[in-house]
Order: sequence, then C-alpha cells, then structure tokens
Amino acid sequence: MSRFHIDDSARWPLGRFGALAGVPGVAHAVTTRAGPHFGPDARAAPTARAAAAVAAELGLAGAAWVKQVHGGTVLRAREPGIAGEADALVCDTPGLAVLGRSADCPLVLLAGLRADGTPAVGVAHASWRSTVRRITVAAVERMRDELGVDPATISAGIGPSAGPCCYEVGPEVRDEALARLGGGGSRFFAPAGDRWHLDLWAANLAQLAAAGVPESRVCACRICTICRGERFWSWRVQREAAGRFAAVIGLVAP
Repeated sequence: MSRFHIDDSARWPLGRFGALAGVPGVAHAVTTRAGPHFGPDARAAPTARAAAAVAAELGLAGAAWVKQVHGGTVLRAREPGIAGEADALVCDTPGLAVLGRSADCPLVLLAGLRADGTPAVGVAHASWRSTVRRITVAAVERMRDELGVDPATISAGIGPSAGPCCYEVGPEVRDEALARLGGGGSRFFAPAGDRWHLDLWAANLAQLAAAGVPESRVCACRICTICRGERFWSWRVQREAAGRFAAVIGLVAP
C-alpha cells in the first residue's frame, strides 16, 4: 500500500498518493489550506479560479467539477467547468482534470487503464450519504462500462477526511446505512455512548474491493481533518468559516 505525503516542491503544498504517482499519463494532487480557496459554492467565481489554478499547476488545460448533492450520481466530464449535480465524475479527455471539494468528507481519486493501455480517471465525493448509496462502486462501474477501464488496473487514493476517531453520528445515520448496505454495514460503526463513530475510510475501502480494485493498489491516507486538520479544512471544527480543499486528477495531454 503506497503512502500519502505532502509535496512542498509545488507552488503550494500538495498531497500526493504513491499509489497514483506511478500511473502513466496521470497527474493528481490534494490541495491544502495553503493552496487556492475552493469555496462551498460550486458555481461561485472563487471555485472556478481555484480549479483553473490547480489544473495549470498539474500541467493540465482545465478542470471539471460538480455541485455535490450527497447522492449516488456519477457524471462524465468532457470539458472544463461545472458538469452538473452529482457526487462523482469520470473522464478520459486528455488535458482535463476532474475534482471534488471537501471540508470533512472523503474524496476518492481513481486512475485505471483501458485495453489499449491509455488511462482514464475519476473522483468521488464520499460523504456518508453518498457512501451508503455506494458512490465509489458507481464511479468504478462507470469507468468500466463507459470508458472501458479494467477495475483490476485501477489505483486509488482516499484523501483526508473526518476519521473514525472523531466522526460521531446519530442513530439515524446508522439506521440508514444498515437499510441501504444491509447488516454488513454495521462493521463500519463503533458505539460512542448513545451515538456512533463512523469509519468512512473502511466503508470506501470495502467498496473499492467490491468493485474489483486490488487492495495493493489502494491507499487511504488516514489523516483525520477533525483532530489532525492543520493542513486541511474541517466543517466540524471551523463551521461556517471553513473553506474547502480539493482532490484533483487528470490526464496529461500527449
């Protein structure tokens, strides 16, 4: 399992996954609080400016993103800008990045190969609502079915987010998770008094495995934005003052 590290050699400190760094033709990064400001509004000018700046830093022509709605919809990005309302994007357009924004939710980056050896990429915003709707499985399946990616070739990284150490939820969250995931979903919860700690890292690792992504190609960086969030925004800590960081991945044009 390849490690996650902070690269200080770029214009701003950027997170990098070793699991993704070796995929030919793919560039990726996780921004930090020191980088461009991705606001909470997907349609606002700061988000567009930040997306363009990070894409340029990665050597890409532009980036696509979505208005994240905590659901299970996956869209295909073909051009820069906002692609619609969804919680995952997949892409095989050279020069184009796809990105997700977060202030506690896991962001899952994906890169895999097609039969001709060319890559395709994806990103999933795996909030608890999206996770129980299997957004990560849906993203891998869209890459397989529409872009021709073999899941066995996919490398993945799960970015910083609220961790099982701190992410406390009410019984209604556990009830919905069990209703949608079945009894097996109970393994992602640990009791915390009359509430529960939810492990979204484990839940999305399980979804990647269920979708056919080899465990050896996956890295969960396991940085909790609540208790180890010096570099990353946390809505649960900063509340309305929280900005958004982004996980970005794209295809370098030949």
